[in-house]
Amino acid sequence: MAFSLDVANTTIHNMGYKGIGDGDDQSTALGVPEDSPFRMAPHEGQVDPLWDFGRDEMIRLCRLHEEEVGIMYPVMKIQSVIEHVRHLTAYMESARKQGLTPSLNDEKTLQLKIVMSCALVVEEHGHSEKACKLIDSMEAVLNRKLMVEPVDFVSLPALLLLAGYRFLANEEILAWRVMGQVTRLCLEMGIHRTTGIAKIQNEEDRKNALNSFWSAYVLDRRWAFNTGLPFVVTDEEIDPDLPMPEEHPYLVAMITYSRLGAKVWRQVAHFGPVLARELRYEDMEQLDQEILQWYEHVPEEVKLRNWDKEKQMTTTPSYNLQRLRVWTYLRYNQIRIWLYTPILHSATSIMSHFVQAQRVVDLAKDTIRYLSHLNSTTNLYRKIQVFYHQFLTSAISVLFLASVHAPVRFSPICREEFYMGLELVKDLSAKSWVSQRLWRTISSLKEVAPSIGLRNQPDEDAHSSAALTMAGLASGRMSTSPATIAPFGRSSLSTTPTIPQHQAPNMETAQSPNNGVRIQNEMSRIFEGYMGLNGFASGGEDGFGGQQPSTSLPPTTAGVSNPYVDNVFFHFREMF
Repeated sequence: MAFSLDVANTTIHNMGYKGIGDGDDQSTALGVPEDSPFRMAPHEGQVDPLWDFGRDEMIRLCRLHEEEVGIMYPVMKIQSVIEHVRHLTAYMESARKQGLTPSLNDEKTLQLKIVMSCALVVEEHGHSEKACKLIDSMEAVLNRKLMVEPVDFVSLPALLLLAGYRFLANEEILAWRVMGQVTRLCLEMGIHRTTGIAKIQNEEDRKNALNSFWSAYVLDRRWAFNTGLPFVVTDEEIDPDLPMPEEHPYLVAMITYSRLGAKVWRQVAHFGPVLARELRYEDMEQLDQEILQWYEHVPEEVKLRNWDKEKQMTTTPSYNLQRLRVWTYLRYNQIRIWLYTPILHSATSIMSHFVQAQRVVDLAKDTIRYLSHLNSTTNLYRKIQVFYHQFLTSAISVLFLASVHAPVRFSPICREEFYMGLELVKDLSAKSWVSQRLWRTISSLKEVAPSIGLRNQPDEDAHSSAALTMAGLASGRMSTSPATIAPFGRSSLSTTPTIPQHQAPNMETAQSPNNGVRIQNEMSRIFEGYMGLNGFASGGEDGFGGQQPSTSLPPTTAGVSNPYVDNVFFHFREMF
């Protein structure tokens, strides 16, 4: 016992606190200063959830985080976090023997708790009760650091990972909000300029601050692109002489990728308000050449060539590098899909730019085939679905749009990959933002089905109806006109919420474990319905359970616009 107390005292002194036994009450018994985050507030009856974890479990979660998240964004040294675990658990063991369980929210422990939270949501595919409790225990402290307390670069890693946690927990808008504020803190500290970085005396701290800024830069743009909302910092505001994090080739590749993404954003923005506007073909081709050159200059260790010829990935020392190659390649396809997708908004546009339409279809097919390959040969896809589904949904949408607007040309060559993509949707969690987007798209498509000669099944699955309603509630049932489409297809903030048409269903029903299967079935029925309208259905029914549409409705043929289906583009606005 005496030895344990000595260890605890030494640890506490190293952490900047007094030793056990130096005070009277619970807080002072642990030698915790009045203003310390270690103090337990008198009105708080709950025990910090960190006390539910043992040392081995903390270390395991740290290593899991490093494998799944840390390799992309090096904002903290995981070994130093693990070292803190060893000191902290020695202190916790001694405190527990004294019957004491104070709150644990000093800077290093905040980093530990957010690392553990990220690892838990990865491990549990987007939702973890344990992670929620950890976040709740420190949210007030983190929010003060974000909005109230003086700026400190030491706090950046935990705040960056808080945004990452929100994304991994399927809260993409919150991830965008938090990362936007973190980026503003970076600007406030001046670490986007060499003069600001030079003010940091310690070399290791300078390096960490630089990595934090560039990670914030990349993620701020990524979630802006994903949500259709603005990013914070423009390239013109960043010191052109600011060093790159050369020790981390993947992060360097994503920095240059993000710069290209901003250019694509500006290009795609032209297709929001008025889709009939003349396509900027020359600008598209120029941007595509820049994207091709970008990938050509990506460091070889994170570049993928001929994925179908590479050997199956195994857990080897190069395993992390192999995953970085996967992610770089998927982003390479994705940015080109973003660039060319507006061409698919009508049959007329497709026929006017057929080479580019074929190009985006080929990219979407390649993405789906590669994701299917990953799913069948590795556990990467299943381990962190929230990351991969963003690529899947945009690829599925491309194939749907191409098949509907130019069925003669694209329906036969897209069908196999379309259903291959739907097969991957089967495991999609009902709580994910991707799931909610898909349900809103399905709902939107089903609403217009009667106007184009398709009718819904009278005995429609009650679970699907519930999920459709929940998706509407999750989005505020935004009623969006073509005039308010934001870049990359997202609804702009000027949309007007309307009251949901149905009462909210039971949450458990809407979030059924069979959610992905129902999405798969609904998308399949809608796809075959539109193909039936165009004379390309695989069966005798329209795919919605009704009969073939009236022959008085004009079919869409290659090069001939059909007003009944040419508005399909709008219903997929959230999928890119």
